[in-house]
Amino acid sequence: MGIVSGSWYCIVCLLIALVICSGYSQAADINEKIGNRIDLKGTAVSADSIYLFVTGPGLPVNGVRLDTMLIPVVTGDPESFTVTDVNFDRWAYSWNTARQGFSLKEGIYTVYAAKKPVGKSRVDNAVYGTISVSLTHSGAPYTSSGTVVFNSTPVVSEIFIDGQSVGLTPQTRGLPEGDHEIRFEHPGYRPLIERVTVTPGSFVSITRSMIVEPTRAVPVPPSTGLQTSVPSTAPFTPTVPATTKQAPVSIPMIVLAISVLLSVLGLKARIHT
Repeated sequence: MGIVSGSWYCIVCLLIALVICSGYSQAADINEKIGNRIDLKGTAVSADSIYLFVTGPGLPVNGVRLDTMLIPVVTGDPESFTVTDVNFDRWAYSWNTARQGFSLKEGIYTVYAAKKPVGKSRVDNAVYGTISVSLTHSGAPYTSSGTVVFNSTPVVSEIFIDGQSVGLTPQTRGLPEGDHEIRFEHPGYRPLIERVTVTPGSFVSITRSMIVEPTRAVPVPPSTGLQTSVPSTAPFTPTVPATTKQAPVSIPMIVLAISVLLSVLGLKARIHT
């Protein structure tokens, strides 16, 4: 067996501790009554602080703070998270589920404890753990009658059950007995809505392909400026080279030539005589 270096040992311990802390399973780790305080705690090796947020029925998909559940968390913004200190590799926080500005719904809530300020959409980029909390009005464990598997193309589409966002695909969750409206949403695609009937002990698989939303052409407004008309050009007529003609000799010129000729002949005649 090889020897694990000190730095790798710390990382392995941190991963194991956070996984143990998360108690990742189908059943909730904590069952509590809505309105009560819930003591959360976990282990985080080589960390000074832990960033907490929660997701659940009716809450934004990316998560909200634990102390003020009306404020969504923002990845990269530490002040948008509930921050708790780590002492001797242990952290603890008391979550008050009352006085949140709205009434929490019955269901399974997931508390995230991450080493960096990242929401659910980016939590895979950090070391984190989760704690599953069942909240009901009676304090009894939240139960469901059937199991539904959600898959979609494209993946990571948002799922709405009876109008409430419950996370992204792919996902497997329990639903109470009865009819439920399921809606898939993804940017750039048409929302897909259908109904599913859940019976006790049933297992339903929903796999759907969404249709791309066609791009709408943006109308170009008519120009309000003065339009300058382009003058029409006369049709081009090719020039045919003119035929060269000899000008006719006029009659006066002929008479003049004859007179000169006669005068010359007359002069010659006088010279000879």
